[in-house]
Order: sequence, then C-alpha cells, then structure tokens
Amino acid sequence: MNIKSAIYLLCLLHLNLGANEVAITSSGHRWPWDISQTLTIRGRKQCTRECQMRGSACLAVNYKAGSLLCEILGSTPNNLTELTVDVSYDYIAMFSQTSVFSSAVCDSECSSTAGYCLQLSSGVNYCRKKNPTCPTNYRFSAPLNFCYLVVTTPADFLTAKEHCESLHSRLAVLPTMEYIDYLRAERTGGFLSSLRYMVGGQWDMTAGQWRWLDGNLIFANIDISKCRITLNEGVIAWENKYGLMDISSTNQLEFLCEKVLH
Repeated sequence: MNIKSAIYLLCLLHLNLGANEVAITSSGHRWPWDISQTLTIRGRKQCTRECQMRGSACLAVNYKAGSLLCEILGSTPNNLTELTVDVSYDYIAMFSQTSVFSSAVCDSECSSTAGYCLQLSSGVNYCRKKNPTCPTNYRFSAPLNFCYLVVTTPADFLTAKEHCESLHSRLAVLPTMEYIDYLRAERTGGFLSSLRYMVGGQWDMTAGQWRWLDGNLIFANIDISKCRITLNEGVIAWENKYGLMDISSTNQLEFLCEKVLH
C-alpha cells in the first residue's frame, strides 16, 4: 500500500469513527455485578449517554447489540481479567471514553443542578452529577452512608433483584459486620419486623466464592465462622441471630433494597 492510499484509509477511518463514537473497553466481555438498572431498546451511543448523564452513579455499562440491551453498572472490576466472557456483550467503561455526548456536556445548568465539570483526556468537559441523596421513604445510617428500603412482599432472589433495580436501587450489600449489626439494631428499634431478609449476595460458581452484587467477596471482611453457611450454592439472607446465612435462590423472603449513595 502506498502513502496516499494509507492516508486515504486513515481519513475514512476518522470520518467513520468521528468525534462522538463510543470507545469499547473490552469486546465480548461483561461485568455481571452491581447492575443498578437494565434499559431496553437502546443504541450503543444512547447507552453510553445514559451512563454519562448519571455521573458518579454509573461507572460503566454492559451493552448487548443483538437485543439493544443496556446494563448500567455502579462498579467496575479491579482488572479487566475479572470480566466474564460473553460474546454477545461489549463492556464499556466511562474512563475509556474520549468523547462526551451532547446531553452530558457542561453548560450553564451544570453548577445550578449541583454538578461539576470533569475534563477528559481529549480536553472535552462534561457534567458529573453529585452523589444522590437517600429518599425520604428509605431508612438511613449516616455513619455507614447506608440507605435501605424494606419490601414486605416475599419474593425469590431474581424477582427481588429486579424489583430493587426498578426502584433504581439494588438488593442490599452488607460489606462489613457494622452493617449486619446496624440491621440488628434496626430490628431492636422496631424498624424491621422479620428475623430474616433477602440481601444481595450469591454464590459465584465460576470463581467458587461468595460475592456481593457489587462484585466484592462477601467474606473478605466478615468472619464466615460467625455466620450460618452450610452449602456453597444459592444466595444470602441477613438473619438476626446468625448475621448471614445461605438459602436457596428460589426461597421467597421479604427483602432489602439499597440506594447506592457513592
């Protein structure tokens, strides 16, 4: 190929990519944890725009082109090797983007809506919204920055997870004993009526470990010997006596939704 042909092809590539194309972080991969919301009938640009508009509440998306499915992610893996192989998906992290779509670009309304401008490596500024606040119908612990809602209609794990996501929340993640003890205190105070609630933990068959929905290991900061874990399968429930216990994913329990505030 001569120099003129090479320049011509580069120009075509530039025109096709343009300034507002999505930079795919990892094609054929998906981050299956901490999916705060699933949006349907979205193009790849629109999916990325939806994430940018959410600011710090969305760090990445899983995009499935075949069904125009957009999964909003509240966390990202520490390393891309932690992603799950799924050829139908593209994993798109916001830090990989060099462009900002028009609805997210900084304007005069950014500061007036409690946002702030962040500059990408391309020099473009865009508006990042500040962290959300706890809704008035949720319970809130200021020391833990933990915001949760009790759902008293029993449901299995998948139904409970989908219900929380429909509220722009997630099944509650309890990363340390402080969270478990806080819920015990809530029960003592009369704010929790049941002894057991479904929360957002499940057995990761691929890794052979218990994980929260945000991708973190459940027993990294919690002593498993103080909990009631009998089988390496199923999902996790908070329990007043044992702290955490394993149950079948088909069990129907009342559950706790958490509004992520970071």
